[in-house]
Amino acid sequence: MLEKRINLKVTNQPLDETLQKIGNIGGFSFSYSPDMIDVRSRVSIQAVNLSVREILVIIFKDKVTFKERRRYIILQKKPESEKPEEPDNFDLNGYIIDNKTGKKLANASIYESVTLASAVSNQYGYYKIRLPATRSSLRLEVRKEDYIGKSISIPTRKDTYLQISLNPDTLKPISGKVATHTPVQVDSLRTRVAVPQFELAKVELPRDTMFIDSSASGKAITWADYETLRKKYRRVQNKFVSAFASAKQAVHTRNIEDTLHAPFQASILPFLGTNHELSGNIVNDYSINLIAGYSLGVSKFEVGSLINVVRGNVTGFQLGGVANVVGNNVTGFQYANFLNMTLGNFTGFQGTNFINYTGKNFSGFQVAGVGNVVVGVLEGYQFSAGYNYAHTVRKGHQIGFVNYADSTGRVPFGLFSWVHSNGYRRYEFSTDEFNYFNTAFKTGVERFYNIFNLGFNGDTKDKPLFTLGYGFGTAQRLGKGWSANADLTGSIVWLNTDRNDEINQGIIKFALGIEKKIGSRFALFAGPSLNTFFAKDSGLINAEAKKGLSPVWIGKKPDGSSKAYGWIGFQAGIRFLNKI
Repeated sequence: MLEKRINLKVTNQPLDETLQKIGNIGGFSFSYSPDMIDVRSRVSIQAVNLSVREILVIIFKDKVTFKERRRYIILQKKPESEKPEEPDNFDLNGYIIDNKTGKKLANASIYESVTLASAVSNQYGYYKIRLPATRSSLRLEVRKEDYIGKSISIPTRKDTYLQISLNPDTLKPISGKVATHTPVQVDSLRTRVAVPQFELAKVELPRDTMFIDSSASGKAITWADYETLRKKYRRVQNKFVSAFASAKQAVHTRNIEDTLHAPFQASILPFLGTNHELSGNIVNDYSINLIAGYSLGVSKFEVGSLINVVRGNVTGFQLGGVANVVGNNVTGFQYANFLNMTLGNFTGFQGTNFINYTGKNFSGFQVAGVGNVVVGVLEGYQFSAGYNYAHTVRKGHQIGFVNYADSTGRVPFGLFSWVHSNGYRRYEFSTDEFNYFNTAFKTGVERFYNIFNLGFNGDTKDKPLFTLGYGFGTAQRLGKGWSANADLTGSIVWLNTDRNDEINQGIIKFALGIEKKIGSRFALFAGPSLNTFFAKDSGLINAEAKKGLSPVWIGKKPDGSSKAYGWIGFQAGIRFLNKI
């Protein structure tokens, strides 16, 4: 009811008649005691499209308080003590207005940067903020997205109606030049901490401008690509903020570009702590979060029993019982039992029992129980019992069960490694003295790759049914399409003589091969091999059988008493290559 806009014109009319007229226009009633308010006083006012609240402020000149209840507006006279005493706190209230259009501005941020008291204007543009009366110096900071901020000195220490107007930020970059504009703001803080902005600048550039992608590809992108990237990043940023902040905190983070600083903060939840609703705009030296915390940045140390959320940068140590989530860069040490998520660059150590995620580039050590992810460039080491992912590996190594990279200049170590752009992959078909038919898949890099192989002979007598194996290898280019391979594999062997389900025999093979490319995707290869067959039972190989290539036995020729055999063999086949 206080926000209803009405037109009113009265000249030298009694107060009670004026109030009745306002109530009739607005569709409500006033409730007050004639002993407390002088209804015989006369009023003259001409109001055009003003709210009921503004009209009452003009009539009573801040000597009466008013509040809504059901269909009534209750008026009460402010008490006057015989001996004036300094109050502990006082209230400022009023409207935030567009100075150009007169429009009331909703979701404006009003705060005092030393005491961290804050408020957000409501849907009608009205605000109310409580400030301590004991401080000698107070400045009210007012911020609104797309408006020029304002700083106001507060000389009074009593309840005051204060209307504040803001000018739209209409400055544009100079044509033909790359320029950005930051609204002129006066900050009352004694200390300012620079935090790199992690949103893309709002710039107007010629539509034929080309950009260079900062990722490993380094390719040019068009204006349309840039605009798409900027919008996508802004959506991600807004979702990130709204996911962890309260409604008021989310408003403050959009409006306030100032960097506030606090040497220490403690919180129970993101909206319940010593930094109050301004926590998303404050960089803390030290931060302790009982359940969950939310801040702009941490410069030395942060610990939380469950989750730490920082929308800017972290420098120093960050320890989370469950998770650490950082919206920009981390430099230092980060550990959480379940999840570390850093959307910017990381330099230092990142450790968790579950998953580490870095949204840009990583330099240092990344250790995880399940998985490590680096979306950008890795210049360090990834250790994981599960998987490692990095877009580009420039320095260090990936060490894990499974490794993936789009491109790498280093060797990944794992049971399975895949390098998409400049990796080494071979699909191989061959024959040798042990198996009529072999197939193998090799993946990794030339200096170190994984081998998965399968061999079989059908139901041929005196030959194994099939073999299944795994191994490692390395390759060396010799020039002009020639290359050499050295492979070490171990395979389990199923034989026709097996009388139970147990597998009690295997073969270890060390093979050398010479490869010659025929075109870009096809090659022939051949070479010798050194083989050792071992079994629990004796007499499993018939040395007299003349089928396939003949081996050259090493040492004693197999007989009915032998359980281990060694020989020199030979292999030849074809390979299908990946295109590098």
